[in-house]
Amino acid sequence: MSLPTPRELTTELQKHGNILLSGPPGTGKTDLMRRVQRELEADGSTERAVDEQFDPESIHNPFRTGEALDDENSLPGEVRTAWLTFHESMSHSEFILGLRPKPTENGTTLEPRAGTLLELAEHARDGNTSVLFIDELNRANVSEVFGQFITAMELEKRLAEDGSVQETTVGLTLPQVDDGEHIQLPAGGSFDIEIPYYFPHNLYIVASMNALDRSTAPLDSALARRFEQIQIDPDYSAFANHLQPENSRDLSLDPGAPIRALNIDPTAVSPEALSLALLKQVNTFLRGAFGDDFQLGPGYIWRVGEVDPDPTVRIDALAKAWDSRVIPKLRELFRSRGDQLDLLLRPTGVDRINDYPYEREEVNQRWEQRGVTRPLTIGSLTECDEELMRQTLHAIATQSVP
Repeated sequence: MSLPTPRELTTELQKHGNILLSGPPGTGKTDLMRRVQRELEADGSTERAVDEQFDPESIHNPFRTGEALDDENSLPGEVRTAWLTFHESMSHSEFILGLRPKPTENGTTLEPRAGTLLELAEHARDGNTSVLFIDELNRANVSEVFGQFITAMELEKRLAEDGSVQETTVGLTLPQVDDGEHIQLPAGGSFDIEIPYYFPHNLYIVASMNALDRSTAPLDSALARRFEQIQIDPDYSAFANHLQPENSRDLSLDPGAPIRALNIDPTAVSPEALSLALLKQVNTFLRGAFGDDFQLGPGYIWRVGEVDPDPTVRIDALAKAWDSRVIPKLRELFRSRGDQLDLLLRPTGVDRINDYPYEREEVNQRWEQRGVTRPLTIGSLTECDEELMRQTLHAIATQSVP
């Protein structure tokens, strides 16, 4: 399945208001969000030229390059975006509204200060468009951070597009402030808040979360149903285009084609085709062992397509990515199931490869009779010569030794 384009994602965003990109790690979710952000900021508004230069001093709109959106996808007014990466300490006060100390003649007082979302909402209430990008959404306590805004996530619970209150609009109370109170904005300036507070229509959220992360809790159903969820799976076509193989006939680059054994000399297989086949084989194994969410995205070995196209350089880059990124993830997943990892790393015929880096150690026969399995030793592929690197990766990618 191919990644949606930034324009396709923007179209879906306008339809649904909130989009959640979910899927395995390394599949390009964050990169896609960044590309959408740049495109939106490049579009800006119908009054802004799209060839403005990068402005690192701009707090809200640092990226202003690229083509404008098509007319039918244009967003009203000035487009403002913000980026947040959620973490365990993320709070409601940072996101919606909080109280901050302010020095006075008699000491200090607490003044209300808008969080990122409320600041963007005020921008959108003036006939503009605001888009908030949230990376790693489920790393925070999302229900606590969002608070009452969960209700206003639904477009029908907000103001109409023309800014009027509609029959289904829900006004929210904000416990920290009273009607008409002065609210400071993080980037400067202030506004007087109206209670109940009505969230505007043109406030959008694009979020991402790693479906594999075991250190985080899944979103509760009330939150999850308020997002249009888009599953982002490994995109083999995009990876193949990134690798730009000169000779793909040694292994099919068609993502729908089955992985087949290569009845040729492993040294003749291009690093590009080997990279793609290796990723497909690992993911086929992980899907069978754990499920789709446990696959690895091309990001794990993406660097192979960024180094010198010389085959020796690229094989070395693939071996380094395998040792430093793929193997640690596999060890984490199979931490107590070395016998299963052995099925992937030790395919048929590896005993014919001299100095093969993944071996099963012998154990005391008495231990083995009582159920102790032989431990799997995982050597460093980068310490092998190029021929052994190729033979090892070829054997795993094809699950056979020619």
